Amino acid sequence: MRSHKYFYVVFIWIGILSNLQATTYVSQHIDKDTKWLKINSPYIVTVDITIQSGATLEIEAGTKILFSKETQIVIAGNLIAKGSPSQKISFTGLGDSDWNGFYFSKECNDYNPSTQEGICFDYCVFKGTGNSPAHLIRSKGCDINLSNSTIESCYTAIQTERQAEMWISNSTFKNCNRVLNIRNTSLATVTNNKMIACNSILLGGTTTFKDNILKRFTARGRHSGIVVWMLGGGIVNISDNQFIKFEDYAIKLHKMSKRSSFLVHNNDFKHNKTNLKLSCQYYNKGNSTVENNNFYNCKQYHITLFAPCSDEAQDTLNIGSNYWGRLSNHEVKESILDHHQDKNITAKVQYDPILKKTTP
Repeated sequence: MRSHKYFYVVFIWIGILSNLQATTYVSQHIDKDTKWLKINSPYIVTVDITIQSGATLEIEAGTKILFSKETQIVIAGNLIAKGSPSQKISFTGLGDSDWNGFYFSKECNDYNPSTQEGICFDYCVFKGTGNSPAHLIRSKGCDINLSNSTIESCYTAIQTERQAEMWISNSTFKNCNRVLNIRNTSLATVTNNKMIACNSILLGGTTTFKDNILKRFTARGRHSGIVVWMLGGGIVNISDNQFIKFEDYAIKLHKMSKRSSFLVHNNDFKHNKTNLKLSCQYYNKGNSTVENNNFYNCKQYHITLFAPCSDEAQDTLNIGSNYWGRLSNHEVKESILDHHQDKNITAKVQYDPILKKTTP
């Protein structure tokens, strides 16, 4: 009988010890290959640290990383954070404090899509506080892959600049003021993501934005929805996406140069206030194409133009063939805000024959 009691006591203690995890405090730069293990987590970053050039930090699936107030990790070397569907890696502020995310310098170990080596986040969860000016992922010239991950409650989720390239796929963004800021000279491929209850996305450089679902975007601040801003050339291709219940416009062409292309095709637009907001000054500066979209309905306008317009007496913005729901030709004209409805807008929209419903 005593042996049985002894066995049960040992069994219980083993169970308790197996559930206990150490707390590891991190206050030193990483200058050699290092692995953070789940069994030693949570890891608490107490000061700004740097993964130095030539060093790799690998984070094991299921590991938790907490950041003290306003701390960040700077990456000049390599960072590999690969979780799994059941063992995701989490990044959050200690005690829900503000933290400054990950800053990637141009000296980093760039992600290579051919070998799938280099900087990557897979099956990770990032949680911010929504306060400015934090960027959870900021790259100045570093190529990064993010997949199968969740980013929520952030001011800016991802910002790229200085010819950085970003691959973002199969991920979810929730309650972020700005999901993406792809700045001029950067490149991005953004596919098969969900973006819910956010505010804005800024696209520049060369960006493929395809097969994404965007819902319930707010209308806070100067910019909301997708804002296309291309002053350094490049191609922004927005295709095969779903835009649903935007409080203001779904897509806005703000500025573009002569070397730029703005392509919007095969998208679904449903229950938005305005589907497209186009600059009558910049639409014809580069190569602009809007065709084969399903404009199911809108609360105000399918397309609206905004001034200032070009110096032409009356410029024409050519829109390709699209599906306009059940609207008649006259009703389509009434759903477009141009010179026809507002004489202060000198430009007008010319659209091609109405299509039947397309399949994105």
